[in-house]
Amino acid sequence: MSAKQKILIEAAKLIHTKGFNNTSIQDILDIASVTKSNFYYHFDSKEQLGFEVLTGRMQWFYGRVIEPSLDNPALNPLQRIYAFLDGILALGTSPLGELGCPFGNLAQEMSAIHEPLRQALSAFFRAGADRLEHCFEEGKQAGIFREQLPSSQIAEFVLAQTQGMFLLRKTHKDPQIMERNIDMLHQLIEGWLTHEGKQATNRQEEIRETLPEPKTEGFE
Repeated sequence: MSAKQKILIEAAKLIHTKGFNNTSIQDILDIASVTKSNFYYHFDSKEQLGFEVLTGRMQWFYGRVIEPSLDNPALNPLQRIYAFLDGILALGTSPLGELGCPFGNLAQEMSAIHEPLRQALSAFFRAGADRLEHCFEEGKQAGIFREQLPSSQIAEFVLAQTQGMFLLRKTHKDPQIMERNIDMLHQLIEGWLTHEGKQATNRQEEIRETLPEPKTEGFE
């Protein structure tokens, strides 16, 4: 592992645990066992490091959660949404889920005081909502969801709910909060299914048996 990779991995852990502002460069140097000159050889500032950590987190999330679910052409629109929720559930009930969502944590801490980070996080969340909206729209066209389903609003609602779950799971240190709220989202989504959609998908358990297993390894 290169010195830069080590710095990024250890910085990601510290920022997720302590927050960006409470993580000092010296903290990173100590835990990564690198010198200050080595740090500044790879990063001009703590802010640059923060952006690279965020980029790495986003790439991980896309590869482990988004690509196998919302961007998976092998699944129908409802299955893609379920697979996404399963990925969120796997992440939220993992040991690191106790620390909260790394994107939500950073957004709460930095959005009011660091405009470039706020913009990057806003774009990330908007991209997630857009993918969900696309699945709902495609599901309407396929006759899975009722035509009256407000795709944009429900996509934003689902994303907002996932962030609320992470916040409560972190605050109460209770992973079952994730399970209960994911189940409620399933019930909400199923309420918008057409008769044909319900017939085609059968029981939720049968659908989920066909989905790829969510993976959280590498989420450090």
